[in-house]
Amino acid sequence: MKRTLAILLLLAAPPAYAADIDVLRENFLRFYTAAGASRGSPRMQMSLGELEGAVRSYTAPGYLLSDGSWTDVNYKETPAGSWSPWEHVKRLMLMAKAYQTPGQPLYRDRQLLAQIEASLRKVSDFYGGSTLPLGNWWFWTIGVPLDLGPTLVLMRGEISTKTYDDLSAAIALRIGSSPAARGIVGPTPTGQNLVWSSFTHLCLALIEDDPAMLALVRDAMAGVTLPTSGEGIKSDGSFHQHGAQLYTGGYGGSFANDAAKYALIARNTSYALPPRSLAALSDYVADGIAWSLYGNYFDVSTIGREVARRSTTGFNGIAALLEASQFDSPRAAEIRGAAARMLQSWQWGLPVELAGLAGQVEGAQYAAAAPQGHRHYYLSDYTSHRRAGWYASVKMFSTRTKSGERTNGENLLGSRQSDGRFHLALSGDEHFGRDVWPAFDWTRLPGTTVEQHARTADDTYGYGTRSFAGGTGDGRNGVSAMELAPLNSTLTAKKAWFFFDDSIVFLTNSITSPSANRVETIVTQWPLVSDASQLVSGPGWSVLEGTGYYFSAGGNLQMKREARTGTWASLGGSADTTPYTRTFVTLWLDHGTAPVNAAAEYVVVPNVTPAGMRDWVATSSIAIIANNANVSAVRNRRESSLGIVFWTAGAVEGVQSSAPAILHFAESGRNLVLNATDPTNGVGTYTVTLPGRYEGAGAKAGSRSTTIEIARNGGKTVSVTLTLVESKRRSTRR
Repeated sequence: MKRTLAILLLLAAPPAYAADIDVLRENFLRFYTAAGASRGSPRMQMSLGELEGAVRSYTAPGYLLSDGSWTDVNYKETPAGSWSPWEHVKRLMLMAKAYQTPGQPLYRDRQLLAQIEASLRKVSDFYGGSTLPLGNWWFWTIGVPLDLGPTLVLMRGEISTKTYDDLSAAIALRIGSSPAARGIVGPTPTGQNLVWSSFTHLCLALIEDDPAMLALVRDAMAGVTLPTSGEGIKSDGSFHQHGAQLYTGGYGGSFANDAAKYALIARNTSYALPPRSLAALSDYVADGIAWSLYGNYFDVSTIGREVARRSTTGFNGIAALLEASQFDSPRAAEIRGAAARMLQSWQWGLPVELAGLAGQVEGAQYAAAAPQGHRHYYLSDYTSHRRAGWYASVKMFSTRTKSGERTNGENLLGSRQSDGRFHLALSGDEHFGRDVWPAFDWTRLPGTTVEQHARTADDTYGYGTRSFAGGTGDGRNGVSAMELAPLNSTLTAKKAWFFFDDSIVFLTNSITSPSANRVETIVTQWPLVSDASQLVSGPGWSVLEGTGYYFSAGGNLQMKREARTGTWASLGGSADTTPYTRTFVTLWLDHGTAPVNAAAEYVVVPNVTPAGMRDWVATSSIAIIANNANVSAVRNRRESSLGIVFWTAGAVEGVQSSAPAILHFAESGRNLVLNATDPTNGVGTYTVTLPGRYEGAGAKAGSRSTTIEIARNGGKTVSVTLTLVESKRRSTRR
């Protein structure tokens, strides 16, 4: 009845509306079947072959039964962290794609059509009728409709009217008439859940020919792709879900994939994203997604609890880049370059729709270029530092951000992932695709200072208890810092990171713990790519598989080489109890028990040989100026830069701050660029005083110094360009 009413309304609607629905539907079908894409490329041939192979395996006699059910699906299961019947509709989606996709033998295959019809009728047994859903709400209002909706759009006019209408009604009952309202169960959707809800309503609107619902979808998508103070895209380019929790590579990856897909499908219609929303989405793809990807994977610090999933890759990232490469935006050149670069390393097949887009990117011969430089995401307490040949990041947390989560039983050991966790990748796959995480020692995450006790690595998560966490920089290099007060620990410390062109300096001070437990600063826990690799050492330095470590201040350095064994099940959310063994080399500085104001200093030099590391130590231009409870500071003479962390108001090297602050100076001739941030994310202003007389916006020059009033700006970097007006001055470069 509802479909009939929708058709009558459609007939009465203005011609433009009807035309737009038709255009949108045609865009939808062309996207999912890679219409117009060459079938001859190796990548497309691989995709078509994989599609055919998967569907033939699903429809094998004795596996797919005559009533449309599969022998390995438990149709009586209640949804929890997983749900067996979801596999039923996921398989149906692939079957529908194979039926409608030319270039492989199952295109318009009559036997396949009969099997699709039978399996669609079977859906009514576990998803039809008016029975109230039980168990995990997500599968009822999002999971099943995400696959069932596109299947019905693809099979429109090919299956019986009764099957089509019954399943349309089943979806409508559970998801409701508006993407922004809660369905029959579950919360009001936000962030990625709102994008998923919009996509299910997009499909329902195409199924029922409902222009009013399409308008609601457009409005929801237009809003959710703008930066928000809640869950979703943040104004710094990161992404939050489940509260103030960094999820750029998890929910945020799915968000980018689905939002870019919508932008592509809705183009050239009145349901297209408005320019402001399209620009914001493009900014997120360029500044969030592309920056969080390295090689074929997302940075582990951006995927949240998905670290417990063996299947985790950068798939949503490459999908978003390929989709966003197809529409014009202010960031199109960067997105296309990042897509072209990722295609060079992507080692797996792609679904036919993405293989078609990949062919267009490769055919256009865009200059392949992954992002390089330095970014701090001040709303997520996260820093990314990228160079050709290596990638590094630091993940922190504060009173403003959550350390992580355990949801659906996943992430049972990840409680230290925001305690200053340092992630380093050279090739990009050192930690992924090799079953490393099950065997990992989660009590010794690289970069962290940690109290070792029985519950060091568990599922304790929440907001931090200290406000001091932040970072700044000039887009190429920078400084980050946090006051560490780990949850479920007596330990406190102050940690700072100074990022340069070829190295990262790690400074920790005020390491104090009243307990009798040992305290350690973990330099690295490296999963050996080759078990034959050896740690090569010289005076004060070591090199392991392309990464150098320099210990300028010595310390009680410990090293352990061990083969560790673990299971994915131990991380939670998986039934895989297969034991995986990997060999690790761990370096750490041992601070003993009950340390008081202990310190740690070392430098990480990525992408270096032992000979190169020997030369680096001999010619290093890095000088550690201070590392104490008041200030941490490092100078790089070669780069003419200075990084300072004022833990309290104070002074160092002639530079003064009236409040806690993180400063980065870059000097070039008579010009000095100051980048400053308030790590407590406060309001109001503070002052920074420099030796010498400078002019610039907000600068007040005295007889021998210059004072600048800096807006706290909620933790966002304030950049000030200064010009020397007196040649005789105390240089910040020295």
